[in-house]
Amino acid sequence: MYTLGMAIYKQDDMVTLEITGYGADGEGVARADGFVFFVPFAAKGEKVRAKILHVNRKNLVFCELKEVIEPSEDRIKPSCNRFTRCGGCDIMHLKYEEQLRIKRENIIALLRKNAGIENVEVDEVVPCSAPYGYRNKIQLPFGTVNGEIAMGFYRGNSHKIVAITKCFLHGEWVEKLIKVFTEFAKAHNITAYDDGKKNGLLRHMVARKLNGGFCITVVTNRQKLPFKEDLIRRLDEEIGEEYALYNSVKQAQDNVIMGESVFPLKERKIHAEIMGIKMEINPYSFLQLNDEIRDKIYKRIAEEIGGDGDRVVIDAYAGVGALGAILAQNGATVYNIEIVKEATEDGKRLAEENGLSERVINVNGDAAIKLPEILKETAGRERIVILDPPRKGCNERVLKAIAEADKAEQIFYISCNPATLTRDLKILAEGGYKIETITPYDMFPQTKHVETLVFLSRR
Repeated sequence: MYTLGMAIYKQDDMVTLEITGYGADGEGVARADGFVFFVPFAAKGEKVRAKILHVNRKNLVFCELKEVIEPSEDRIKPSCNRFTRCGGCDIMHLKYEEQLRIKRENIIALLRKNAGIENVEVDEVVPCSAPYGYRNKIQLPFGTVNGEIAMGFYRGNSHKIVAITKCFLHGEWVEKLIKVFTEFAKAHNITAYDDGKKNGLLRHMVARKLNGGFCITVVTNRQKLPFKEDLIRRLDEEIGEEYALYNSVKQAQDNVIMGESVFPLKERKIHAEIMGIKMEINPYSFLQLNDEIRDKIYKRIAEEIGGDGDRVVIDAYAGVGALGAILAQNGATVYNIEIVKEATEDGKRLAEENGLSERVINVNGDAAIKLPEILKETAGRERIVILDPPRKGCNERVLKAIAEADKAEQIFYISCNPATLTRDLKILAEGGYKIETITPYDMFPQTKHVETLVFLSRR
C-alpha cells in the first residue's frame, strides 16, 4: 500500500480510470492523485474499471483491466479468442491505424527521454500490407493442459501454457504443424517437458516457412526422439511440401530455446531467396520474420547506398551476410563482421554460391576490434557502417570504436528495440554523427514491437 497526499492505493483495490495515453508496451495509461496507472489492453480515451495488481515506491500502479465502461472509437473486436491470455499480441484490440500511431509516438517519446532529442522528425510508420499471417517463423513450447499434451504460448510473465490450435499472425501452415505434433505425441504417450519437475521429453517445436519449404526442429530434453518414422509419415501427409526435420537436445535450464547442436531426422536442403540472393537455411539461421517489411528495409538501404563501386560497406553484426550480399550485388565492397564462427563460414558459402566472393570479405571476430581495423585499412574511400544488433542494442565498445576510429561517412542503424536504439543514438550523436532520417517499419503488427531504420551522417 502506498499513499500520496490523501490518496491510498493497495493491491486488489478496484479503481475507475480515464485512459489518457499509452505506455511503452502499448498499455493504456491513466493519471490520478499523483499516481500513474498502467492498464494493459485499455485504449486512449476510454473510461475503465481496473484491479490493482501492484503499487511500487515510485507511485506507479500496475493494473488488470476488468471492464470497459466507455469504449474508444479505436477499439475493435480482436480476431483471436486467445488475445489477452496467450502473451503474444499486445494491441490487437486497436484499429491498425491507431497501432501505427502508437508506435511512432513511442519512438518520439523515447528520443526525448533517452537521447534528449527534440528536433528530429520521425517519419510515419511504414505499414505492413498483411497485418495478419505475416510471420514466417514460430516457436511453440509444449505443455500439459487439462491432463493432455498441448502446444501454445506462455501466458504473460509466466511459464504457464495457453493452448492454441492456430495463430492469426501466421498462415494456415501453423495449424497443420500443431495438429501433427499434438496427435503424434498423444498417439505414442510422449510427455511434455515440465519446468518445475525437470522431466518430460518434448520442449519446443521451432519452424520456419520459406519459399523453398519448411525448416522444422523438435527440441527435446534428451537425445533420440522416439517413433521418428511415424512423425515423418504424418508430416509427409499433412504439409505435402519439401521440409527438413531436425532434433535439438536442450537440457540446460535457461531461456535459450534450442540446444547447442542439431542432428537431422529428415535431411533436405532448404533454400531462401532474398532480393536475388540465394542461401541455404539451417535451424540456427537468422532471418527477419516478416518478408515484406524486411525487403522494404533492405531495398531502402540499397537505394540510399547506390551502386558506386568505390564505396565500402561494413556490416558490424552481419550474421550470414544476406544484406551485405545484396549490397555487393549492387557493386559495393562489403566487409561482414560476425563474432559467431559458424555464421562467418555460412557467409563465405553464401558469397561463393552467389558469385560475390570478390566483393564480400567475411571477417570473424569482435566488431569493437575488427571495425577500427577495417576503417583504417580502407582510409581514403567512402565508408558506410551498418548496425543491426540484437534487442539489447549495440555493445558500447562498438559505438566507441565508431566514434574514435577513422570515421565512416554514413551509418545505417536497424533496430527492433526503440529503447536501446535511442540510447545508442545519443552515443553516436556525441561521437560526431547527425541523424538524417528515422523511419519506423511495422515488422510486427498486433504487437508493441516496431522495427526502425535510422540514417546518420558524419558531421
